Amino acid sequence: MINQHLTVINQIKEIYAYFSSIKAFRNLVPEVRTNISGALSNATNKNGIAAIEGRITVIGDYPKACGDIKFGVSDHTARLLLTARKFDAEIHFVMNLKYESFFIEKIENQNILSLREIQREKQPDHLKKKEHSTMQWLIKECYDEMGVIPDIIWDKGAMGKEPMIRLFSKNAEDMISKLELLLECSNVI
Repeated sequence: MINQHLTVINQIKEIYAYFSSIKAFRNLVPEVRTNISGALSNATNKNGIAAIEGRITVIGDYPKACGDIKFGVSDHTARLLLTARKFDAEIHFVMNLKYESFFIEKIENQNILSLREIQREKQPDHLKKKEHSTMQWLIKECYDEMGVIPDIIWDKGAMGKEPMIRLFSKNAEDMISKLELLLECSNVI
């Protein structure tokens, strides 16, 4: 099990190392900051999910990790990943990124990644009131509509909720390839 823990941590390091020196990546960091979460193959709760403690912020125009990579430190992206894995056990990583409408349009027009919009206002009231239910709802809603978990699930936000892109991948190499496409598509490289 220790080897699997190290593998997940090293893959998060690899993803972070890819974009941490790209100044323009700051344009993809949302106000709530970004994170990379990676799951153990047998993860059943957030203790099986590694992420960067304190998330990734922008310092001196570059993305900067606020803490170390640890298991059990993510809540938001951990819930996304745990729910996505219920439908597709091949998914092991997720990142949350800043939403921009032109960005989504380019991705759709170039047909480079699969994506799906979720409209938060369609979330049933009883789930809106339930703590920590939105991430599970949006994954299930997406899967019910598409039959798969796409590369990107995005939304335009809601009252008090920042618009967001969620990028899913199987491993570090897959995530880096998708980030390269996103950076090219956003004209920020």
